[in-house]
Amino acid sequence: MKIFATIFTLVLVSSAAHAATMTVSPQGAQPGDAVTISIMPAAGETIQSIGMNAFDTQSVRFFVRPNGVTRALVGFPFDRTGGSYPLAARVAIEKDGQTREQVLKTTLRAASRNYPSQHISMNSSTAGTMNKKAALRAEKLRVQAAMKNSSASPLWSGVWVKPTRGRESSSYGRRRWVNGKWWGQHNGADVKAPSGQPVLAANSGRVVLSEYLPNLRGNCIVVDHGANLFSIYMHLSKRLVSAGQRVAKGQHLGNVGATGFVTGPHLHWETRIGWEPVDPNRILARGVSF
Repeated sequence: MKIFATIFTLVLVSSAAHAATMTVSPQGAQPGDAVTISIMPAAGETIQSIGMNAFDTQSVRFFVRPNGVTRALVGFPFDRTGGSYPLAARVAIEKDGQTREQVLKTTLRAASRNYPSQHISMNSSTAGTMNKKAALRAEKLRVQAAMKNSSASPLWSGVWVKPTRGRESSSYGRRRWVNGKWWGQHNGADVKAPSGQPVLAANSGRVVLSEYLPNLRGNCIVVDHGANLFSIYMHLSKRLVSAGQRVAKGQHLGNVGATGFVTGPHLHWETRIGWEPVDPNRILARGVSF
């Protein structure tokens, strides 16, 4: 299965000569939504490569679908407002043995979203983790490295499931202060649950990381669901799966805990497209179109 990431310098032709089209959905997307971009070749044409940046994502990754359409998932960032967002892609198209370049354009019309604020109190020794810039960056790079090679085909299917039972204690996008110091917007959703409670895979996929990361994430598991879509489970007391292992939707991955940068036992879980965080509760409610 071919993956598209870059494009070479080619002769530019008009859209009349090569009538590939690009669409984006859903219209009316909110910050935190998974956005689907589709590029459809005209009859007799084959898409060779695509070059595109969108929102905060550089080099959007497109994947070939069985019907010849190329498709990408992109996260619409939580710090965007409502309005119109022009999108453009440079597409190399082959027909009758000749390759030409076409620039495709479309527009995402998005809604706004407001986030509540949250003020967290921690003991000073735990809060001091916020100042470990080098260690936090190294941990981030370790996780990013594990998320480089997503499966070219979707590994998920159907509806998504909530990874553990409990009350949501901090939602996606919430603006957070720790001991009065700005910490940032929340990349995932926190579910308050007792230590030891099972944590399940939100959908089927392949484990790409299962490690103890001491500064922020604690015991952490990352699952690749294919097409550059990942879920992340943090602060676990126990990990029951290993990198490289295939997992089914609802499979027991580990247990709720209080490892890493926490004030008590809970599950922090994320869904990311590449490195862009999207709202896991929106994934639960709407699924992912690909």
